[in-house]
Amino acid sequence: MAGKREGRMRSRGFMFLGILLILFGLLALVSNLTGIELGSFCFPAGLILLGLWVLVRPKMVKDGSAVEFNLLGEFKRSGGWTVRPVEIWSGVGEVKLDFSQAEVPPGETHLHIYSLVGDIVLRPGTNMGLQLTANGMVNSIKWMGAKQDNFLNTVQLATPEFSQTERKLLVEVTALVGDIKVIPPGDLG
Repeated sequence: MAGKREGRMRSRGFMFLGILLILFGLLALVSNLTGIELGSFCFPAGLILLGLWVLVRPKMVKDGSAVEFNLLGEFKRSGGWTVRPVEIWSGVGEVKLDFSQAEVPPGETHLHIYSLVGDIVLRPGTNMGLQLTANGMVNSIKWMGAKQDNFLNTVQLATPEFSQTERKLLVEVTALVGDIKVIPPGDLG
């Protein structure tokens, strides 16, 4: 049941992004065909849509999940912290999550990171498995030393011991333009 719900939530996010891109494309096309400058309309309309979406969005969050908003700047967790299900929203900035000393509960813990443009740095601990799902327009992923660039596709990677570990982190990143770096446990990165 949880898998179906997450699939619907992921589909809603891509549907929203798709509709937004279509609307802005249509506005640009109409502007070019008619010679009427619609740029002064697009920015305020975009802000209104973003505001409406922020008001409606918390209703879609799973029960028990925290929501963190950071429009500009850095969101960082390191040292001895307790990992809980969370959605992290970052406009432009960096998200750094160091799990090497974190207290991760047994079972699966879901973390969702949404970013327009930003760097995401993850450092798993030695006593846990990490599964990364990256969605977006343009993503560059550096996974445990190997690098791959992706355009308009979904990539899923997991640590070798993921299926056997008691503590599992499932991190889903959706970024318009993202640079995702997963530092191996023990590496000073």
